[in-house]
Amino acid sequence: MENKKIGPRFPDELKAAGLTGEPFSWSPDGDVFWGDEATQELKDAVMAVIAAHDSEAPALPPVPQVVSRFQGREAMWQTRHGDTTLFEAAEAVLADPATLAMYRRAWDDLQEFRRDSEMLAAVAGMLGLSSAQIDALFVLAASIQA
Repeated sequence: MENKKIGPRFPDELKAAGLTGEPFSWSPDGDVFWGDEATQELKDAVMAVIAAHDSEAPALPPVPQVVSRFQGREAMWQTRHGDTTLFEAAEAVLADPATLAMYRRAWDDLQEFRRDSEMLAAVAGMLGLSSAQIDALFVLAASIQA
């Protein structure tokens, strides 16, 4: 198989496939260099990402690590979650007596949303959000200007 050029979105595609930190590297020309520990399963998974890769696709915007309270909440209002919005779903989770009271207080008082927040990770987990969905929410939030 002829090598396929590697574009700027490739690292994001590897991350989405859960293949970061594995024993391999690549060149922009599509050469893949395998570490001694690389299994055939890993090689097949990486090659599948390469096969689906569009080298012309632009890199994804960086994921902001902090957005304002307004930006975070507005992004949640603009994001569907089942039959409701993500904001309303989060409010329901936080109103549940089984949810730590500290998380409710954090929700009520926070001035900014931090990507590494314990409360955010817990609520996102209860809502079944993936890391990629949280990243997309932060990217959306950062784009909102009032």
